[in-house]
Amino acid sequence: MVEKEQRIKQMVENDRNVNKTALLLTFMILGVAFFFIFTQEISLATFAVIIMATQLPSLYRAWHRMKLLKTFNDEARYQKYVRLEFGIVLANVILLGLFIAIAWSIEGSLVVFAVMLLALFIPFIVLSVWVNRKLELIDPNHVNNHELRMAHREAAKNRLS
Repeated sequence: MVEKEQRIKQMVENDRNVNKTALLLTFMILGVAFFFIFTQEISLATFAVIIMATQLPSLYRAWHRMKLLKTFNDEARYQKYVRLEFGIVLANVILLGLFIAIAWSIEGSLVVFAVMLLALFIPFIVLSVWVNRKLELIDPNHVNNHELRMAHREAAKNRLS
């Protein structure tokens, strides 16, 4: 098992490397999306694919996070919850695409759209918090999201100094 301080350092470095690639991927996806939006008539299927494609960088980040977390602890329960954390992100992206398709076809008001969006994302937030707590119970050295955010802030301060 890897100690908490070492994990934090590895996660910050991993996030920095992954975010560079994810940013490049985001710009490429947006470029292709704008090309289609401005040159062709957008159908429901094309719009749903574009929205889902914009989520690929978050999937890329989640995949790399999962791969790194799996190296920290070999216990089967820990590995299962790490995979579940990635599965939550994947399910969120898939359901977002379905949600966009449904919302587009219903053509309801903005309020209905906002309520449906909240109904989609709140369970995923709750599930993510639950998975993080389970991981902390299994492995006391698990780095939670708050600790990682604080480490990122500290790293940013150190780079600016």
